[in-house]
Amino acid sequence: MKRWQLVNLVAFIVLVFATVSLVYVLGTMNYTTPLAKPWHLLPSIHEDSLSTIYKKEYQILGKTPLRVDLFDSSQANVFILIDAWGVPLQEHLLKDDLIVLDSLPHQFALHRRLANYTRHAEHAEFRNDYANSIFLFGGDSLQFHRQDYIPTLGFQNMLFCAKCSNETMLKKIDSLLNRALSKDSATNSIEQKDYQFIAWTATVSPNGDHNKIQHALQLIADFARRHPKTRIIIQGTHRPVLCGPNTRNNYLSHWVPVVVLNP
Repeated sequence: MKRWQLVNLVAFIVLVFATVSLVYVLGTMNYTTPLAKPWHLLPSIHEDSLSTIYKKEYQILGKTPLRVDLFDSSQANVFILIDAWGVPLQEHLLKDDLIVLDSLPHQFALHRRLANYTRHAEHAEFRNDYANSIFLFGGDSLQFHRQDYIPTLGFQNMLFCAKCSNETMLKKIDSLLNRALSKDSATNSIEQKDYQFIAWTATVSPNGDHNKIQHALQLIADFARRHPKTRIIIQGTHRPVLCGPNTRNNYLSHWVPVVVLNP
């Protein structure tokens, strides 16, 4: 047998072996089992699994935006979304987050959130038709293309402050409320206030770091003490998602904390 014939024979044998192996593997596959989906498309195993403790200690709210039931036209309203603040499976962790607010007039609740991304939360909670409303964000307007979609939510006024801390943003809200109160004291008319609906998305910790969340809540508590006649509604956007699965899976998938200060 010539050399080229031997090479062809070996190549043929290898091809046959590979074909048989492939047919065997394909034959053992179960085509009725769907391919694994990425985590954010998987159905949630925790979405309805609120513990007995949560159900007993917190008011349970549905998916209706909080603004619908909590906005009070007789006073200034500050709505705050804390990015990546979710409801942990371990109940004591949420209690630790909220302890800094215990000394203020408050209501604690859990709110159903349908999607795990910030843009959904802003669309759901900040959409409004109020004449006097303003949106604030301590970051670049290009992030998530907010400069494009925030105006579609009903805001005629927006304030973006790139790289501004949460403390700085609260001081800006201070100035808005103090200016409104000074006008109100002179005219005794709520219509003369600059803003009745102030909406702020606060960036705290993408991975739900509890120390950072507690620090942000302490800043908000101090702010609330300066404005006892202002209703302040705080809620999470969604559970932490920009983190590893070990952290992400320690949170309920479609529930966020809610705090109403000066109710």
